[in-house]
Amino acid sequence: MSSQRIGPIVRVGTVALLIALGVQNAPAQEQALTAAYNASGQDMFKRLSGASGNIVISPYSIGTAMAMALSGARGQTETEMASVLKQTLPRAAMDAANARARATLNGYDKSATPPTCPTGMKLDGRLCKGPRAQNGQCVFPARFDGKQCVASATTVPSAKLAIANALMLPKPKSMVSAQYVALLKDHYAAEVFRNAQLADINGWVKRKTEGKIDKILDQLDPSAEAVLLNAVYFKAAWLAAFDKRDTRDESFNLTESNKVQVPTMHRTAYYPVLTAEGYRAIQVAYVVQSLSMVIVVPDKVDGVGDMAVSLDARAVAKLLADMQATQPKRVELALPRFKAEYKADLIPPFKAAGMGLAFSDAADFSGMTGRPISERGLKIDQIVHRAVVEVEEQGTEAAAATAIVMVPTAAMPPKEPEYFRVDRPFLFYLVDQKTGAILFQGRISDPRA
Repeated sequence: MSSQRIGPIVRVGTVALLIALGVQNAPAQEQALTAAYNASGQDMFKRLSGASGNIVISPYSIGTAMAMALSGARGQTETEMASVLKQTLPRAAMDAANARARATLNGYDKSATPPTCPTGMKLDGRLCKGPRAQNGQCVFPARFDGKQCVASATTVPSAKLAIANALMLPKPKSMVSAQYVALLKDHYAAEVFRNAQLADINGWVKRKTEGKIDKILDQLDPSAEAVLLNAVYFKAAWLAAFDKRDTRDESFNLTESNKVQVPTMHRTAYYPVLTAEGYRAIQVAYVVQSLSMVIVVPDKVDGVGDMAVSLDARAVAKLLADMQATQPKRVELALPRFKAEYKADLIPPFKAAGMGLAFSDAADFSGMTGRPISERGLKIDQIVHRAVVEVEEQGTEAAAATAIVMVPTAAMPPKEPEYFRVDRPFLFYLVDQKTGAILFQGRISDPRA
């Protein structure tokens, strides 16, 4: 790597558009699948960003849960849902692509892979030990210690990225068909729970998110026939951790006139940095280097709103492509530690995007029930999304869950919906480069929240 001059400090507190880099070697259908998730996720994010405060969502979690519902939709309901969800794949291809993408993401966890030792050495605790060679020396990289050679064991880079799906059936005799249950088992690896109650739903989410999300639903309609669940849990170390001794309180601009002090991490290293109109971006890799965070900082302290509008799915894709072609250079990075939680009712923004039939008594989910549309069917009653993200010196931990509650049509009147130096409000996206999936994204208005 050629040496370059030190760039200016990247103040990652501005728009931190955290995007994991690039699409690499993903099959065409997986790319089409995650492109749809990403595009509908950007649309959803814009609709949610009108409110103040921090925002965190997982386009991948929302996309997967909605894909399970879309697999059971038919007729105009299916057409309308597919349009709003930006889904271009036929149902069978979408289901198969989901299975492959989930396998790829779940495959990053190598924590169960035992460490390995250099040839001729054996693992003893955390060290590799063995005799000296015939010439009396230790074979590199081992060193002599007492009467034997010792070396550090080699571990496989690992990140915990767990994608889980479930189908909760609250009633002993469900309107959901055996064929639909089999489809979710086969293509989404969905766990199926019968006679499931509210505690079962929330307990599953808590387990699958390692306790980061303690519950997803506050209540369950007594008429509920099915609850579709997706959970995403992410925990990964930085490729090079920040030293806690270099973390110190520094100013973060909530607005042009309001500053607060926040713990800010510092590290000088080689990072790809991109300068574009209105912003600068930097990429920070995790130990599994197909996962990374791209932080995009607007030039203006109050530019996060405009950034949320301008960085649509196409602009984000261009940013990723441009970043892939950017050579690393020596940079002093100043990034605040932050933690944010968010919960949203997704029905209003989906309705605003043009998805209406799925929530009405005219909904056609006959692919879920196996019954003719002329008979009583199902509609979506709730779509609840929760997400949390925490960034600190060692790495990142994040979790998200999405619940879709299906109730019988015409069962009751519809309910009223519930309505780098990073030193300023910012957006973030966390993306997997193999599948192109945006796993998490959000807006941090105040890192203290």
